[in-house]
Amino acid sequence: MFIGRIKQTWLLLLVLVLVVASVIATIRLVAFNEVASSSSPIVSKHKPSSIPSYYVEGKTIFDNQGKVYIPYGVHSTALFQPNWRQSPDYINFTQDQIKAARTFWHANVITFQVSRVNLFPDRQNPTTLDEDYLAAMDRAVAWTMQEQMNVIFNLQTEASSNEIMATPADITFWQVVAGRYKGNQKVFFDIFNEPRGFYDWKLWRNGGVHDGVNYVGMQQLVDTIRKTGAQNLILAQGQGAGESFDYYNFRDYLLTGVNIVYAIHPYLSNTQHAMQDDWEDWWGLSVRKLDVPFVIGEWNETPGSGCIANAGTVVPQFLGYVQELHIGLIAWALTPGALIRSDGDGSASWDWTHLTSFDTPTHACNDEMNYPYFDPHAQGAGQLILQFLREHSPFPHAK
Repeated sequence: MFIGRIKQTWLLLLVLVLVVASVIATIRLVAFNEVASSSSPIVSKHKPSSIPSYYVEGKTIFDNQGKVYIPYGVHSTALFQPNWRQSPDYINFTQDQIKAARTFWHANVITFQVSRVNLFPDRQNPTTLDEDYLAAMDRAVAWTMQEQMNVIFNLQTEASSNEIMATPADITFWQVVAGRYKGNQKVFFDIFNEPRGFYDWKLWRNGGVHDGVNYVGMQQLVDTIRKTGAQNLILAQGQGAGESFDYYNFRDYLLTGVNIVYAIHPYLSNTQHAMQDDWEDWWGLSVRKLDVPFVIGEWNETPGSGCIANAGTVVPQFLGYVQELHIGLIAWALTPGALIRSDGDGSASWDWTHLTSFDTPTHACNDEMNYPYFDPHAQGAGQLILQFLREHSPFPHAK
């Protein structure tokens, strides 16, 4: 009887050991699979398609082959100015500029800032199109497509009507533009440049009356574009001139719909955007925590754009932070005084490879600085941005 109990006890211990061993093996297998999946490439749920489309799943943008797409690029100011036909920006708008964006700047996308006032210049007939301006937009698309890049049209008001947010007139703008390019998924829509002059996420999202003016919310612009049948990527900028996506307030005001990307304009300053803690609070935490894609939709560092005194030190730190978050960057802009320098002659053709840099002992801020800025010694982040794009953009140098 005692011996039997010993055998019984031994058998129970053996069974217990086997059960424990099985549990441990299962835990190890699960842990291995979790580690393996975390280090594996991000894969889309969609099947590859011959249609040149882009779409969003969670934090990630995919192309039609199911490959991750991260926007890296530059801005063109060719279509921005009210007197666009005579502006030096448009005069220097050439196929060489577009080719340089790809071969020298390693861009896979170009943003063109466009104006509703330029598209509808007749105030007596506000729905009458300027066909020349529309043709210039078509040319921007055609030249960029030839270089195998994508296009972003960014609705910009600062040089013309200067509204702080979209107005009902911008509904008409997007009905026309989205309707025209809805068949070309390589054209993306950045729906309003730098909402500013208020802090109200409900107003930003849904629109409403502010200081006696009726504004259209970002959601209404998204809905307007989708009603045309366009499924193109949409970019939406935050408050504070595109600088703010503060997580604890913004998280309750995400836009509804598909293929939406949030675009940050995180210009530096000596007062509130000088270090990583600032960047984290203003927008970085949202990039980390929210299951939506973000991109640095516009950025540079010059004496006239934000401006921080120790730019040569802070800019590399900023670019390192952007890379740590694994988001793309679209640099502003291929115009003298920003990414490139002039030789001092405003009538000379622009050199897309003559870069701004921080090569003087001081970096004095200049709020009155206008672009194009023809100082041959213009300070700016051109060289550092080019280095960043060379290192991180996967786009090839040549066809």
